[in-house]
Amino acid sequence: MDSPSPNFSDLMQLRKDGLVVQTEREIREEKYRIIEAEIQRRLDMYERYYGKFVSQEERNDYYVYIDRKIRGKEITDGGFYPEAIREKMLQVRQLITELFEMGVDESVLADLIRPQRTLSRLYITHDYRIFLPEFNNQEVDLSPLPRAVFILFLHHPEGIVFKEIGDYFVELLSIYKVIMGSRFNELRARASLTALCDPMKNSLNEKCSRIREKFFEILSPDAAPLYCIDGVRSQPKRIMLPSALVKWEDK
Repeated sequence: MDSPSPNFSDLMQLRKDGLVVQTEREIREEKYRIIEAEIQRRLDMYERYYGKFVSQEERNDYYVYIDRKIRGKEITDGGFYPEAIREKMLQVRQLITELFEMGVDESVLADLIRPQRTLSRLYITHDYRIFLPEFNNQEVDLSPLPRAVFILFLHHPEGIVFKEIGDYFVELLSIYKVIMGSRFNELRARASLTALCDPMKNSLNEKCSRIREKFFEILSPDAAPLYCIDGVRSQPKRIMLPSALVKWEDK
């Protein structure tokens, strides 16, 4: 599994340990970059679930709120939320009050408002396009090589040891040929897949990273890992999504 990028605290510790040498300016720039990336992630998440902001002013206000919150400058329950969120919060608060007055235990109420993992089936077409039916049938738009790797691992729910990927070369080639269709060039395909199957190169890990990034763009952070290729080092890596959620189009 690819290691995540270190956060600011990790970088500070690495610097103290002498493993990363940074000037004070570089540290400030790194912290600013991390904060900006987190703000953008939250803005994207808001627009994914609630739609586009009504106006640029509202988006800017939400940006300022998130910026202050991340930097630890926001007083609890005193920050800005867009109107759409405020309305939903009021509805939830009213429902919680009603349930509490009806005798529902606080622990049960807390469990009700905890985010639930939303899974979707995978629908694989005859030409190996990948769709998520429960997410408006959104296509998981992977480039040919990562898609071939993903399909290969779907074919092998028992998992594959990365260093043994070369044993699956012929199967990978046949999958890649279907994906490429009329664009298939066997010489180029063999060269690309030979590099992919070389345990001394990082090509396979890079393809798995692309797969991971794509699913994290579409799904929630608690659901996306089930669609990624993952596992313990030197052990078979697999896609943990239950096979019952994978549907193959009849050829």
